[in-house]
Amino acid sequence: MEFFLDTASIEEIKHYKKLGLVDGVTTNPQLLSKEGTDCLEQIKKIVSIVSGPVSVEVTCTEPHRMVEQAMGLASIAENIVIKVPASTEGIVVAERLKREGIKTNITLVFHPSQAVPFIKMGVEYISLFVGRVEDFGLDNTPHIRTLRSMIDTMQSPTRLLGASIRNPDYLVTAIADGAHAVTVPPACWQKVYTNPMLSQAEREFLESWRRLPPLVRKKYDSLTADMEVAQNAS
Repeated sequence: MEFFLDTASIEEIKHYKKLGLVDGVTTNPQLLSKEGTDCLEQIKKIVSIVSGPVSVEVTCTEPHRMVEQAMGLASIAENIVIKVPASTEGIVVAERLKREGIKTNITLVFHPSQAVPFIKMGVEYISLFVGRVEDFGLDNTPHIRTLRSMIDTMQSPTRLLGASIRNPDYLVTAIADGAHAVTVPPACWQKVYTNPMLSQAEREFLESWRRLPPLVRKKYDSLTADMEVAQNAS
C-alpha cells in the first residue's frame, strides 16, 4: 500500500515525510502555481527530497504536444510519473509514452469504464476520483471495489490509486476496498489528527492525572530509561 501526498509544498512534504506518510507525491499545475515560484523548479525541489513516484501533469491538449511535454517533464528525474487525462486523446498519449518507457498516472477517472483501455495496456496508475463527484450529489466510493476487481480480472499490473480523498471516511474506504495506493491532501491528514474526540479525550485524561497529588505523579512524570535501568540493577 502506497501513501502519496497531494501537494507541491516542500514544507508539507517534509512534515508528513517525518510521519512516514510520503511514499510519493502527486501534483497538478494548480498546486504547483500556489507555491509562487517557477513550476519546473518546484518539481526539481520535490524530486530532490522524494525518492518515490512524483506525478506531474501535462497541460497541453493536442496528443503530439502532450507527448512532447510529457517527455520533457519525464527528463527531470527518473521517478517522475506523467499524469494523463482518461480521454481518447489520453489513450493515444499513454500508448506512446509506454513505448518510450515513460510511466503514467491516468487521471480524471470518474467511472470504471474510462479505465478499460488503460488497464489493458498496463499503465502504472489509474487515479479514481472519489471526492470530487460529491459536488454533484454522487457517491463514487463503490467504484473503488469495482475498479480493483476489473484490474485483477484483466490480470493487469496497473495499480489503482484512490484520488480526491477529502475526509477520513474516504481514506479508510479506499484502503479497505482494495486501492493499491491513495493520494491524500494535507488538509485530510489534518482532519484525521485534529479529531475533536481525540483532543477532548486527551485533555480529560491529562486533567484527571494532574488532579492527583504531586507526590503520586512525581516519580512517574520524571521517569527516564536510564532511571529505570539503574533501579532494576539495584
